[in-house]
Amino acid sequence: MNTPFARRTPGHTQKLRIRPVVGNELKNKIRDAVAWRAYQLFEEQGRAAGHDVEDWACAEASVVRSMDCGVIDQDSRVCLTADASLFDDGPIELYVEPRRLTLCGFDRSRRPLPTPPGEPAKPRRDWIFRVHDFDVDMDPHAVVARFNGPALYVYLGKAQPREARVLAAAS
Repeated sequence: MNTPFARRTPGHTQKLRIRPVVGNELKNKIRDAVAWRAYQLFEEQGRAAGHDVEDWACAEASVVRSMDCGVIDQDSRVCLTADASLFDDGPIELYVEPRRLTLCGFDRSRRPLPTPPGEPAKPRRDWIFRVHDFDVDMDPHAVVARFNGPALYVYLGKAQPREARVLAAAS
């Protein structure tokens, strides 16, 4: 389920990709982003050895954080509102697991320096992740999201309890 939506602010559009979590894709992406940030910290400290554990912990704390959001729990769905302004222009990925929602995008505060003319652009690696955990199971395939300026509205359908799925299948 890859659905683009556009942010309606002057001068740019922003795409949103809604993705159910498959295998270790998200876990690997987070690990790679933390490793990249830890390496940046190592470089910033003059390549001083012996700080790898501290660099990793600091990188993890800056890359993966709790999502600041509002949540309204309704009968059959949950509405979550989050501020998307911390993400730079470009795609935002919304990963949905039964009890977790993760927003992933480029960090607006760490914009890359412009590439000099004639040199190839370097791929961005400064991903950040914002995570929200739910108390009930969500249906990863029943998600609708839209932008309203910098606000991102996400509507998630609740998963049916196992008993209800068994009764519906038996009918």
